[in-house]
Amino acid sequence: DTPQDAGSLCLDRELRVRVRVSRVIPDTLSVTSTAQTLNKVEGDSLQLTCDVSRQTQQHTHLSVGWYLRSEAGAPPQDLLTLSRDFVLRAGGPYKQRFASGDLRLDKTGSTAYKLTVHRLQPADQGLLYCEAAEWIQDPDRSWYAMTRKQSEKTVLKIQPAEKDFSIQVSTERRAYTAGEPLELRCSIDAQNVQERYFSVSWVFSSSQVAVVGPNAVPVLVGDYVQREATGQLTVRKESPSVYLLKLQSLRPEDTGKYTCRVTERERTLTGDFIDRSKRSRNVQITVQPLRSNMTVSLSSNSTEVEEGRTIQLTCEAHSVLDKATGLSVTWRWADGKGGAKQDLAALDGEGVAKPGPAYSERAAYGEIRVERIGPSAFLLAVHNSVPGDEGQYECAVSEWVQGTNRSWEKMGEKSATKSMSVKAVESSFSVSASSRKPSVTYGDSFDLQCIVKPRHNPRVPAAVTWRFKSSEGAGDAPFQDLVTFSHDGTLQWSKASLGMGARTTVDRTGNVSNFRLSISRAGPGESGTYRCLAQLWRRTYNRTWAKVAERTSNPLGINVVKPAPKLRLHQSNQSVVLVEDGRVQINCSILAQTSAESQHTVLWFARRGAPDEAGGPSEGGEAQAELLLKINHNSAFEYGAYAEEERLQSRVQAERLSAQLHRLTLHRTEAADSGTYFCLVEEWLPDPSGAWYLLAREASGFTRVVVKQPEVRLQVEETESNVTVQESSSFRLGCSIPSQSSRESRFSVSWYVARAGRDGAEDCVFSIGHDAVFGNGNCSPSEAPGPDSRLRFERTTSDLYSLTVQQARSGDEGNYSCLVEEWLLNPRKAWYRLAASRSGVTVVAVLPQVSTLMSVVCSNESLFYFVFFYPFPIFGLLLIAVLLVRYKARGSSKSQEGKNGAPLLWIKEPHLNYSPTCLDPPTLGLHPGSVE
Repeated sequence: DTPQDAGSLCLDRELRVRVRVSRVIPDTLSVTSTAQTLNKVEGDSLQLTCDVSRQTQQHTHLSVGWYLRSEAGAPPQDLLTLSRDFVLRAGGPYKQRFASGDLRLDKTGSTAYKLTVHRLQPADQGLLYCEAAEWIQDPDRSWYAMTRKQSEKTVLKIQPAEKDFSIQVSTERRAYTAGEPLELRCSIDAQNVQERYFSVSWVFSSSQVAVVGPNAVPVLVGDYVQREATGQLTVRKESPSVYLLKLQSLRPEDTGKYTCRVTERERTLTGDFIDRSKRSRNVQITVQPLRSNMTVSLSSNSTEVEEGRTIQLTCEAHSVLDKATGLSVTWRWADGKGGAKQDLAALDGEGVAKPGPAYSERAAYGEIRVERIGPSAFLLAVHNSVPGDEGQYECAVSEWVQGTNRSWEKMGEKSATKSMSVKAVESSFSVSASSRKPSVTYGDSFDLQCIVKPRHNPRVPAAVTWRFKSSEGAGDAPFQDLVTFSHDGTLQWSKASLGMGARTTVDRTGNVSNFRLSISRAGPGESGTYRCLAQLWRRTYNRTWAKVAERTSNPLGINVVKPAPKLRLHQSNQSVVLVEDGRVQINCSILAQTSAESQHTVLWFARRGAPDEAGGPSEGGEAQAELLLKINHNSAFEYGAYAEEERLQSRVQAERLSAQLHRLTLHRTEAADSGTYFCLVEEWLPDPSGAWYLLAREASGFTRVVVKQPEVRLQVEETESNVTVQESSSFRLGCSIPSQSSRESRFSVSWYVARAGRDGAEDCVFSIGHDAVFGNGNCSPSEAPGPDSRLRFERTTSDLYSLTVQQARSGDEGNYSCLVEEWLLNPRKAWYRLAASRSGVTVVAVLPQVSTLMSVVCSNESLFYFVFFYPFPIFGLLLIAVLLVRYKARGSSKSQEGKNGAPLLWIKEPHLNYSPTCLDPPTLGLHPGSVE
């Protein structure tokens, strides 16, 4: 192709020039196949896959072919090609194999092409590869191969198969008597016999007998065609490698040499055939003429049979007569004690049976049977034997020869005898019971075997009854019938078996006297003693039944026990420490259980007593565990005595998070909740009757719970101070709480005083409880509160208390301190004292009162007004007078000045100190320069 818009010129047959405009089409063809080396044996199969793909947008076709290069430098051979028109074509040498289906090309996917070669040949060895071409159609409708690619090559090596074969003729013996059958087998020993074509020829004394071709159809030659038509000769292919020649009745003239000749026909690649032939060694067969030399033998299934079973005698006459058609037999019996022989039955040469006079009735009911079971074998069967059948049995065989006039002549008679004994059933009748599982688990199945000996005999069948005595009943309780196998084959259930219902099955094993009782999903009701009762019944020749004997088996104890418990709980111990009013969660984890049907009863226990610091219960004070609550396996819930006593119903919560996880939660914990907690799990299972039973109990690990009160952080100001007051005055006692344990704390404050001479004894001055009630503190004050009390209490802030003592007395002297008790509300809404702390000492001294001018004035109201109020108007008038005098004298002041310029007379305002209280009396002072 040339670039786009370029032209290409081509010359057609009429030398006309035409111009085509083409464009470049990218090469997207991909041909891949796995490169490998394969070693095969001639006759094997081969499969190779080639992946061919393209991404061309144009409408193109693909052609895919497989090629073989037998050796380096040799031109490739076309195996099989799928043309662009989707037509499969095989190469010249492979057309025949393609037509027979040994060569295939299949498209197994959108891009996969699989080559299959069956029955590989040595000529297939070489390099195999796949070649693909992409075709496009020109406007003149001609096809053009744009690109062609080959895949990787596969090296194929083929080991030639062994072509040789060997022949062997076998026979049972070389010497025969006239009338006996002869079988000759020709065996071919070769590789891949089924895939090769053989024809076999049978030759007798250089004369061909028959030919069996590759299609296994025999072709007879000469006189053997007639013998084959009458069934005297058989030729067939028994297997791919074995051919049979059978002469049913040998003749003296069949004496000679027999040979097997095998020819293999092989077809080459060119279609020609190659024959390879081999012949076996001669087999010399000798056929002796017929001679009368008969012998008789008598055998039986056993010299001793049990009563009710069949006496079976086989009489064989070893004769050379053809098919022994000239034989007749007479059966006789004697008691073996010198009695006369009696004819049982006779069978003539025509096969007609005739019973003896003494046995005609039994023969009529089928008790006596004679028959010819082979060319020279006769059978006597005495059914439903009885002890009277014991004795000596005789088989007399007469040999007959057919003359030329087709009449029969007796050649002689030979006989054989055999003694038979009949064992009475009572002597060997026994019954025993057994079980592989004397102890079974609830819900399991168990089988009970009742074995009756002798073995089952239809003429003397056994009737078996299974009987049972429960372990829950009294020791002298009788056995009860469960089920009975009657002698006539019926099954009868008793009322005692109704409780077992569909969980009980019974059966009898075949012809063996084994009666099995199977109980599934066993429960406690099936625990007890079992035994079986067996009865033997005899059926007489006139079809009536009579009981012969009865036996009882050994007792068989079956113990139905609960399954081995597998309940296992998480048993690690742990400790939990928390503060009051918190929440604690305790898990009860079931690690393993016995059955998926298990249900659990969970009991939560608590031990009283606070654990020690290590997390366990205090030594010597550990109380007995008490039931907190219980959740039954049927989800019923109930509180224990501990929960009711400790009033935990409103604070305890039990929940089932999963089938294996239970949780106990204590809300609003308090110090009294401290102790040891654990769970006890009971595993319950349903028995087959649906009733629940307790299987196992298992306790979990201990959880030590320590519930502490809040940390004590109470602090009271401990600074010491001294206070000195006058008698009848007041003094203030403060009590400051800079730190408290909780914001919810309340305080009880009491003031105490230690007076001199009391030897450290303290008196309660004032108290207020945490409930803000006066006198409800930790002491009782001597002075009762009231409107006339000298004590004034106030709480300015939440942490500052003060007590003011008014009108102090000399008896109020002493060392004062306040005692603060911190109270908290527990989860039960009850107040308890958390901590107590005492403040520093305040030493109070009261000075006695002294009579002074000030006290006299203050104590007299008239005098008080005279001294403190009346002088003010007088002093005011005097001041005004002084000011007027000074104003009038200002004009003459210049003439009266001294030498130093200072006035001769000056007046200064008096200095007055006044206190409105009676504590400090007013003073009037005149300083130098003032007017007196």
